[in-house]
Amino acid sequence: MERFSQLYLERGEPTSDSVRFRRRLAAYFGEYVIETHSFYCRQLFERETGGKVPRYGSGWSFPELFKSSELRDVLDAITITFRTLHTYKGVESATRWREFVSRAMREENVGYSLDDKCVVHFYVDQEFERNRAAAVAALDAPQFGGVRAAFDDAYRHLDADPRDTKAAARSIFEALEIMAKLIVPDAPRLTRNLCVQKLREACISAAGVDTTEQRVLGDLFTSLGYWVDGVHDYRHGQPGHESVAPSEQTAVLILSTGTAYLRELASLQLRRSAEAL
Repeated sequence: MERFSQLYLERGEPTSDSVRFRRRLAAYFGEYVIETHSFYCRQLFERETGGKVPRYGSGWSFPELFKSSELRDVLDAITITFRTLHTYKGVESATRWREFVSRAMREENVGYSLDDKCVVHFYVDQEFERNRAAAVAALDAPQFGGVRAAFDDAYRHLDADPRDTKAAARSIFEALEIMAKLIVPDAPRLTRNLCVQKLREACISAAGVDTTEQRVLGDLFTSLGYWVDGVHDYRHGQPGHESVAPSEQTAVLILSTGTAYLRELASLQLRRSAEAL
């Protein structure tokens, strides 16, 4: 349903919170959820988050949580509602909730997105989300369990309120380091030399006979070596009394490039594993 505000009002930069967004969540919950499953939402929310559903009149009101509680509770409640509906009303009802929330996020221009389990994530842009989703798919193999845990930590830190950009940079570095050790088992740690020598050679070897692709991959893994040197400053600290975290813009760049390299290395490792069978 198109509206004047969507067609003509200047959207500006995405915001972290919105009164209208909160009201829409409360209205949907009040219309489709409150009569049958509000109790289960409250029970799961308070048990899993430690938050408190606010009282309203002589009782308590889950819709009021969306309107007046801390932002972290609002974002957690989105996921809690999805899980409750999925358990007690089925996939279709849960999917309708996720689709509504996702549409409200876009229309009210709040800077979040939802994954397929209705978990809220920090939203940068479509390319950032595609890159992230492609890496999640690439890391689905059991051998990447440690890599995936560090990768998920990186984005969780970026999704936090407030965002922990230093922890995000450290975790994406750790994910790449674990992956590098899978490819080069005797490597003690991820260094620039490891990138420009053994990782570079492994990727070039897997590229086939196309000399242009080999040259491009060689240059890209030389660049990864400089990425490793740069992120080391956030992983091990900087000189001086105060440790400086990257800005949100720089953290997004670190995660975007690190994720792209991680996806390429995952593809390489899967090919090597298949050839070893």
